Amino acid sequence: MTENLSVKNQSLQEWLGYLEGIDPNRIELGLNRVKAVAAKLNLLKIAAYTIEVAGTNGKGSTAALIAGALNKSGIKTGLYTSPHLHVFTERVNIGGKNVDEALLCKAFYAVYEAAEQCGVSLTYFEYTTLAAFYCFKAANVQAAVLEIGLGGRLDAVNVVDADIAVITSIGFDHTALLGNTLAKIAYEKAGIIKKGAAACVVGKVDFEALNVIEAKAKAENVPLFCEDRDFNADFSDDGFWYKQGNRSDFYPLSKIPYICAASSITVLNLLKNLGADITVSAVNSALKTVSLPGRMQKICSFPTIYFDVAHNPPAALHLKQSLSNLPQTKGIKRAVVGMLKDKDIESVLHILKDSFDMWYVASLPGARGQSKERLKDALEQELGKNAVFCNKIKDYSCVKDALHAAVDEAHAEDTIIVFGSFVTVGEAGDCVDTIVKREE
Repeated sequence: MTENLSVKNQSLQEWLGYLEGIDPNRIELGLNRVKAVAAKLNLLKIAAYTIEVAGTNGKGSTAALIAGALNKSGIKTGLYTSPHLHVFTERVNIGGKNVDEALLCKAFYAVYEAAEQCGVSLTYFEYTTLAAFYCFKAANVQAAVLEIGLGGRLDAVNVVDADIAVITSIGFDHTALLGNTLAKIAYEKAGIIKKGAAACVVGKVDFEALNVIEAKAKAENVPLFCEDRDFNADFSDDGFWYKQGNRSDFYPLSKIPYICAASSITVLNLLKNLGADITVSAVNSALKTVSLPGRMQKICSFPTIYFDVAHNPPAALHLKQSLSNLPQTKGIKRAVVGMLKDKDIESVLHILKDSFDMWYVASLPGARGQSKERLKDALEQELGKNAVFCNKIKDYSCVKDALHAAVDEAHAEDTIIVFGSFVTVGEAGDCVDTIVKREE
């Protein structure tokens, strides 16, 4: 290939502009193209320990906790998650820090050049995934913790083989691509289980999904560890007991959702068995400090504002439970919500309809963004048309305006929850400092 200096010397913003120009509806199933480019760049093995984390919900938090404990143990770890909330470099984390932009640009050029040489085209996610792998290889990470983007079997991340496969949960989301039954969705996610893997760890899943995962693990001769069968966690106000077989250990409460803690501890114990020098103090420190933005993230008080990226029915159920566990106050709960067109909007709003006293619905930008009118209509179906006449449902052209209105109308003892999409939380985060002073 003739070196294209204008491409090679592009800034990160120019690279992202190039990637965002790729047709977002062009999702080409199959790993052949990605594998060809990965092989060209010698990226089919990127670390001594590779952990892949799939699941409908909880995979980002689980991946972050595992990576945090590894880094705190002195094991240089690459963490790949998606999407990002504020800056693209959030997706590629090395040793606990966001990737350097210069290295990421070098990675994008390497992927671009290799794809040209292989004569293949890549999607946005395939480009970013391979660039992350390039960065990890260049940084000589000892471990790589990789969040699956969609499904598992045909996801670009699955081009590398995991030493430990993790499936956090199985629920209904992306049904047009993954299938409309739990068994079909489980089949796609179980595709990350490969022959030669040390183990597969499964969180709490329905019997129908577990049967599919068990069959895949048996076919690949991979040991399976299932929550509530092989391990579990009992939580109290000051910590939790982790139990596996005759083993029982006490840990501090986690900042990530509790539902992710037991699976994460199981993975870390398995990594110890593989030779990783993970310390108890590092695990405790990670539990107490690691969190991902946008997961019941408290932004400020008086009024209290939380950000949560809940965007599908299982996540809505988790949010509902989290709301019921909040300290009781004299104030009311106000929802600022924006969602994408391809999500199960009616089911999410049905689950949360009784959790809020006031609703501020907002349109999201772009082709995938759902309109305020659709959200308002769906809420009217759940709450009745009187809710509109009583001003319990208000609509706005953007998240910024909706959040401004909620804060302006709130009393100090009220609680505001911003949810519905990474896009919603991202837009709220970009404007919240102009509304309230963020708590450190």
